[in-house]
Amino acid sequence: MFWEVLPPFVGALLFFTQIFFVARMLTAADVIFGSAVDPKDIVGVLLYLLPSMLIYAVPVAFLLGVLIGLGRLGDDRELTALAATGHGPLSLVGMPLLVAVGLTVVMLVVTTWAAPVGLKHAQSLMNDIIRRNLATGVKPGVFYEDLSDLTVFAGEVDKKDGTLANVLVEDAREEKSPILVLARRGRIMPSDPSGALVLRLEDGDLHRAQPKSGDYALATFSKADVAVIMDREISRKNSLKRRLENQTPSELLANYRYWLQQDDDDRSYLVEYHRRFAHPFLHFALALVGVGVAGSVARGRKPGKAVAISWTVGAVVVYFVLGKILGTFGNHGSIPPWFASWGPVLFIGAVGAALIAWRSGSWRRV
Repeated sequence: MFWEVLPPFVGALLFFTQIFFVARMLTAADVIFGSAVDPKDIVGVLLYLLPSMLIYAVPVAFLLGVLIGLGRLGDDRELTALAATGHGPLSLVGMPLLVAVGLTVVMLVVTTWAAPVGLKHAQSLMNDIIRRNLATGVKPGVFYEDLSDLTVFAGEVDKKDGTLANVLVEDAREEKSPILVLARRGRIMPSDPSGALVLRLEDGDLHRAQPKSGDYALATFSKADVAVIMDREISRKNSLKRRLENQTPSELLANYRYWLQQDDDDRSYLVEYHRRFAHPFLHFALALVGVGVAGSVARGRKPGKAVAISWTVGAVVVYFVLGKILGTFGNHGSIPPWFASWGPVLFIGAVGAALIAWRSGSWRRV
């Protein structure tokens, strides 16, 4: 039976991992496909994000593998023959539960360590990519508007050293008194010690208007710096930034206790803490669902693949919707944090146990 389940499980795991990766990349397409990105950066982001994608891909692939594997036995009438000998669905539980034990152990390592650590590194790499994109994003003859409330235009750009010529900068960060800067030369300096991105200008004029008073200021300079605080730009562009997902369980507890001392009982830290341990045990619940659904295949009601796909989609949707609902109640303190995280797992497990009990009665009548 193991070899019936393994091929569809591996195939589904590869498929869903690719789907989740593409979905993540689409949300960060403007960063990933920036001017300063090379293939090494994309590979690095993929490797760092892989553990967090496995959190969702492995349970889905496991249920689909169990259903397709047992469905093949049903299509070959092997389950019908098994039922005829008096063996119920419980005789099929052993192998899926054994696989679930292994997957649970692996996913506990992923959810408590590999995923949050990987996500931290992915965020750090994305921050570096954003810095490089911003520093090299100015093109000759094109208005560069990727910076918040700041527009840069350069008539010429030296590709070797990044020097800008005939530079125009519109600084609208102060709405009531915007600034227009014209300079003969300029250069973006991404490695400022303060962490800011600095546009260093030379030989230019600064124009500043006061719309309310009607005053107009004009100043000339030989050198001037326009600084951009990068934290704001990175926060705006980095789609991988997560408040809780990049923290290990110990960090979640430490942050919860810190905010509790500040009179802020933020239960979301506790809900996420319990979810790190509850989610891996979903494989046991899905094993029961897979075996329970196999009874319908044994009776020849639907082709195995149709049953597998429909039940996989249904179980995943119910699990995540219920997790979202209970998580919201848990965050607001309406229910205990542990129940907000374990509730969806227990519900799916109860459904699986009920299906096995029901199918046991059906198999006796086969």
